[in-house]
Amino acid sequence: MRNALIVVGKSLAQNEAYVDYILREYRKKVLNISSIRFLSERNKDIFLEISEAYKHYDNLLIAATPHSYATIAKVIATLFEDNLVAKEDLLVPSKATQVAKNSFCIGEEKKINLIKTAPLQKLPPLLLETDKESINLFVFDVKEEEIAQVLEPLAQKMEVHYTTTSVTQELYQVCVINKPFGNIAGFIQEAKNQFPQRLIVAHNIFEYLIDRFSAANKTITFAESCTGGLLASMLTKIPGSSNIFNGSLVTYANEIKHAWLGVKKETLQTFGAVSEETVEEMLAGALRIAGADYAIAISGIAGPGGATPTKPVGTVVVGCRSKEEEIIRTKHFEGDRNYIQYQAAMYGVKLLLEVAKEDLL
Repeated sequence: MRNALIVVGKSLAQNEAYVDYILREYRKKVLNISSIRFLSERNKDIFLEISEAYKHYDNLLIAATPHSYATIAKVIATLFEDNLVAKEDLLVPSKATQVAKNSFCIGEEKKINLIKTAPLQKLPPLLLETDKESINLFVFDVKEEEIAQVLEPLAQKMEVHYTTTSVTQELYQVCVINKPFGNIAGFIQEAKNQFPQRLIVAHNIFEYLIDRFSAANKTITFAESCTGGLLASMLTKIPGSSNIFNGSLVTYANEIKHAWLGVKKETLQTFGAVSEETVEEMLAGALRIAGADYAIAISGIAGPGGATPTKPVGTVVVGCRSKEEEIIRTKHFEGDRNYIQYQAAMYGVKLLLEVAKEDLL
């Protein structure tokens, strides 16, 4: 299914955090969002914009401010050759198939869901049906060309469509969408057989970690430097994280790495904060303090400053450790500060998939 989001109104469009909230709720309904558009309530072509979007997408979610809601509701009613009536204290097209507080849905095979909302408010219920014909796979420690060589003929055989994107180095996300007579279950099973111990099926990788570690009664902790707590933030956004997360330490300064994690001053002076030696001691300190089963530690140069001739911007050391195994790697990531931080955090997750195979795969 092809899904799109249209945001109408400047107070919504300029509020990045609230738009992210809308997207999170939308992704609970649909896996793949193909397009996001921002429209001014004063746009003279707003009818054309919405009618064109309706032609091209199966699910169209429109978020409108209270100020612009009536205009958009009228546009949608006109699109369906309908008139507006009052239901649930809301003006909605008479052909609306579902109506809830500040939300209505219209259409049969192709649907539009209009919601009236504003920053600081809880989002109204989304009335679009959950897309059960798509799923995410995460593949690691396989080259992208190898993934294509395996999945392309498999997709043709099982009549599914898929797209692949790089989450971080050596970790790929594959979005699989079923065709009308496709066999998505067969595709997933054969993909698992082709990539044993290197593929997981998950809508969200952090939800997957929480589910598997909760079932195994395992816990995790982090020691973060250049990522500044990003990894902990991504994990704790997911309900249930308290079942597996003991806590973490953001040890930005060398003095804090020494005082909190027990990284030796000699290690920091000899090898520097961005070194495998330092990350090894960060891992040991994190496990000791948190009493967890697994630890991830990250130290690097996210930029734009801080580079040296031997350690350019994007140099990050990432490690993962259990009580029996440890992996530490020095990587170089490209992009701006935030994107480097994201790639580094996700590379920590990728290492966790290696170290914790018995509990996660």
